[in-house]
Amino acid sequence: MPGKDPRPALATLLLVFVAACSAPATTPDAPARATTPDAPAPATGVRTELSEPENALLADAERRLITGCMKERGFAYTVDVLPEDPDRAPDRPFGLDDVDWARRHGYGLDTGGPRDDGRAVARVSTQERYLASLTPERRRAFGRALDGTDRAAITVEVPGRGQVFTSADGCQADARRRLYGDLRAWTEAKAVVVNLGYLTWEQVVSAPEYTAALESWRTCMADKGFAYADSSEAIGDVATRERAGPAGTVRERERRTAVADAECNRDAGLARTGARLQGERIRAAAKTRFARQAQHFTDAVTAALAEARALTRHR
Repeated sequence: MPGKDPRPALATLLLVFVAACSAPATTPDAPARATTPDAPAPATGVRTELSEPENALLADAERRLITGCMKERGFAYTVDVLPEDPDRAPDRPFGLDDVDWARRHGYGLDTGGPRDDGRAVARVSTQERYLASLTPERRRAFGRALDGTDRAAITVEVPGRGQVFTSADGCQADARRRLYGDLRAWTEAKAVVVNLGYLTWEQVVSAPEYTAALESWRTCMADKGFAYADSSEAIGDVATRERAGPAGTVRERERRTAVADAECNRDAGLARTGARLQGERIRAAAKTRFARQAQHFTDAVTAALAEARALTRHR
């Protein structure tokens, strides 16, 4: 969010990665997602993100490898692949500049509740139903088959973030080893790469270009009657009002605030400036301080994509 440190949100990416490594998986672990959904793969050089199609390909390959491995061990493994939600909230580390989305959804604060047609967003997955059908002993055996005997068998240090851990055996580890090679090197490389936004955050928000854009955003918001220091403060205020006030009135205020926020962000170029500066800082870090991890990430995902395409051809 503009002006306020969003590193807790950025750290969520890493926490998701840790959870994927350490907990029973219902979705495959995937490399860093590109900020541009269909970003083309570069012909040469270091990579720090993948396109949406590439992530989908790798997720499908890992899912099929795990499914085959679990079948050999006497278990069913099924991941429900849900269609992309067209109304999914956009990534916005530097604030929301999609005015049309803001008009439809405000800040998207109600996206976790029931949909307008009354259907609950949360559903019991096929895998959850299968696990519920097993005896306690079989569920434990399923966990060992999937996650291995020691979920912290491989532990690596990530600068500024502590430890990341994963298993060295089990179907999930076997699938990732086939795709990405050495698991210790892959775990370290991926953890560093997905954390580069966090590690370079201060460089971005302290840059003169960014602080100037933020000041323009504040002036624009004040002119529209919203005196906030940043988007996070605006969202926090709206969320507080939603917990306390009448739903209809508060939702309208959320939309008006979010639209003003998005218009000011767009006019000030805040999100564009932040994204550009962050991309520059991430690329610089990947070529210098974290060159070893970034190069391994690049090599590993290049090999994994080739393996995934081969698996797809031979299904």
